[in-house]
Amino acid sequence: MNTADRKAERDGYVTYVLDGVQYVPHYRNHYVYVGPGYGKHNFNRYNFAELVLKGAKPKEEALWIRGTKGIVNDKHP
Repeated sequence: MNTADRKAERDGYVTYVLDGVQYVPHYRNHYVYVGPGYGKHNFNRYNFAELVLKGAKPKEEALWIRGTKGIVNDKHP
């Protein structure tokens, strides 16, 4: 099979929805949650506890496989 025809591996991850906005695990470190436009329009990062305290609801999604140890900070969005 041509690599261009292969589908990316996916796995189940918990995402969080807050006020209609879905926060997903960062692709380098799934313990860090980011919203739409992260790295370009905003640099807000959250952990699951912060999102839950704000009232976010968990939602299971099939996403591309995320890393567990990648550095995610302002220098490495």
